[in-house]
Amino acid sequence: MPLYEDEHHPQSCVIDAPAGVVDSAQLVDYIAAATQRLETIEELWARGEAVDVDSRDWMLTQVDYIVETIGNDQQELGDEMRSNMLQLLLAIANLNEQIRHPAPPAL
Repeated sequence: MPLYEDEHHPQSCVIDAPAGVVDSAQLVDYIAAATQRLETIEELWARGEAVDVDSRDWMLTQVDYIVETIGNDQQELGDEMRSNMLQLLLAIANLNEQIRHPAPPAL
């Protein structure tokens, strides 16, 4: 399995991420699409397939987008939206750790 180093990842791979200040409907659509793609990556990983560089870059780009969106002072996010974005961020972080540090096979 290839090891991934912290490298520059292009912003162009964010799934339909709205730019700038957006309304909650756009973020709901973004979260749904990003969650679906993340679940696809998780399924591949669970089947023992390697996560390719593009998927890894996509995950890291989502993290950047989520952090930027939550930290944007001009963006008014409700508690539920912040919670949903944080949940997506944690799911990405969890999968990233599984990929980086796979568990040894069960005996």
